[in-house]
Amino acid sequence: MDRRHRTGWVSYWTTERAGGRGVASRACRSPAGWAFDDLGRFWLELGHRVDNPASCRVARAAGFSVEGVERGKREYDGVRYGVKRHARLATDGVSAPHRSA
Repeated sequence: MDRRHRTGWVSYWTTERAGGRGVASRACRSPAGWAFDDLGRFWLELGHRVDNPASCRVARAAGFSVEGVERGKREYDGVRYGVKRHARLATDGVSAPHRSA
C-alpha cells in the first residue's frame, strides 16, 4: 500500500485443488473492497504472467481491467516472461463484498 498516492497491490496464490472454484477471485474482491472503503485507496493493481490464462480470468472476475503488458518483466529459471497488468479503481463501481474491520 502506498498512502501518499492511495494505491495498492493485490496478490493471490491458491493450491491446484482450489482451481476453478472462484476462491482466488473472491480472495481478490474482498480485500479490494476493504482497501477502497475502509482504507481510502483509489487504485489497486495486480499482475500475472502472460502465459497464465487462469490468472487473467481471476483478475477479470474480481473486477480488474487489463491495463497492458510489461514485456519480459519477470525471470524464472533463466526464462523471461511478460506480465499482464490489471487495475481496479475505487470509481469502477464493482461490487466488492467484504467485512469492515
